[in-house]
Amino acid sequence: MKIAVLLGGISYDSQKRTINGILDKAILDKVNVYIFTCDGWKYEIPSKYEKGEYNVYKLPDFINYDGVILNTDTIHEPDIVQEITDRIVEAGIPCVDFNIKNPYFMHVEMENRNGIKEIVDHLIKQHSAANIFFISGPEDSLDSMLRLQAYKDAMTANQVEWSEEQVYYGDYSYEGGRRAVRKFLDEASVKPDAIVTANDEMAVGAILALKEAGYRVPEDVMVTGYDDSDIATYSYPRLTTVRRGEYEAGQIAYNQIVAAIRGEETEEYTVIPGHAMFSESCGCVDWRDTDASQMRDNYMKQHVKACRDMEIIKNSSVDFTKLVKMSDLFENLERYIRDIGIEFFYLCICDSLDHYDRELERIVNGGGYLRDTSAYSDEIWVPFAYERGEVNNYGSFPKSMLLPEECEMKRAGAFYIIMPIHFQDYCFGYCVAGDYRPAFEGRFYQNFILNLDNAMETIRKQDAMKAMLQGLNNKMSEHFK
Repeated sequence: MKIAVLLGGISYDSQKRTINGILDKAILDKVNVYIFTCDGWKYEIPSKYEKGEYNVYKLPDFINYDGVILNTDTIHEPDIVQEITDRIVEAGIPCVDFNIKNPYFMHVEMENRNGIKEIVDHLIKQHSAANIFFISGPEDSLDSMLRLQAYKDAMTANQVEWSEEQVYYGDYSYEGGRRAVRKFLDEASVKPDAIVTANDEMAVGAILALKEAGYRVPEDVMVTGYDDSDIATYSYPRLTTVRRGEYEAGQIAYNQIVAAIRGEETEEYTVIPGHAMFSESCGCVDWRDTDASQMRDNYMKQHVKACRDMEIIKNSSVDFTKLVKMSDLFENLERYIRDIGIEFFYLCICDSLDHYDRELERIVNGGGYLRDTSAYSDEIWVPFAYERGEVNNYGSFPKSMLLPEECEMKRAGAFYIIMPIHFQDYCFGYCVAGDYRPAFEGRFYQNFILNLDNAMETIRKQDAMKAMLQGLNNKMSEHFK
């Protein structure tokens, strides 16, 4: 059984929990899971970089999968979302979508309103808050707008006045929370005594900005978050937040897909309510047992890992960008993949090395690229495959297969993380990491792949420049004969 999972921003705790919920069941059932993801889930007009990232969602041929789990709220390009939807419907396979109530798909909703309502009610009734501000997520996010509406409805139900100057549209980032607080303090006619935010990262950013401005949290201004992410635990003061149930949602979505594939009856619509977790940032005593020594131990482990990861990112950036030949890149890539600890890694590219050389010959002769460089080619090559310590390569195979049939990774109960390899909107191909959970344990893996993107582009530009210079020399030689 093969299940495709499509979502963006896997470094965020919410996506990480969802994926772990899916995988913990799928691996036990010996089901293969293919996770198509990218780092392009930004909340602004897509740049060429975002377009290159989103290309990965065009890669899966859904006819080759038994079912799909989809989180469209993390894919912020309406045309791509519509294309994905159309292709799944055309393939005629079951799909669970976490966010959009598509009549063709089953739906697992991680409800967004209840936790916000509980927090606003608590701030008003338990802490006598009057001026409650809200830092929303982006306006084009369904989750974000539902949380904002819950804030407005709760304020109205409690007969507490609010105005649009008390609302800031952020981007789910730490810096978004900082910007919101600076705007509130500089421009609002009243000062907040509580700030409710649509996620934990913005809440932490808001706390930092308040402290920088001389305010105490929670004594002067209470701050709350959403998602109950790891940062909520380590924040000081510890965040009041909302636990959303992503892990449970992942498991339910998996169960629904498997039941549908087997022809069994299943729920078409499931709701998982969010619940407030009151803690120190709103002035409450945290009811959860906190082992300070364990927290310090976890922090130290994370700090050591972060330092190691930073060294790998720094060194690979230096090593990759000074390379001039693809063969040198593969040699360096082997060393880093081995150090990182990935068991299976496949670099899948749109051009064979021979085809790449023919492209350069066309440039020498004044021609352009033969293929559409903004899209995946129908045939894919694997010039570099790292399989449990051994380096291999594989010839051409159809893009729809994703990986060559003979590769070692193809076995029951495996999971695959597929990310695009590109520079801006130039599509080199994609990479596949097998059974590698650290890929969604932070931003390290995404940054490493970004270094690989840049290395491929550096070599391509150098080769193209050499080819053009060779072509110019040839023309000059003919001219002066």
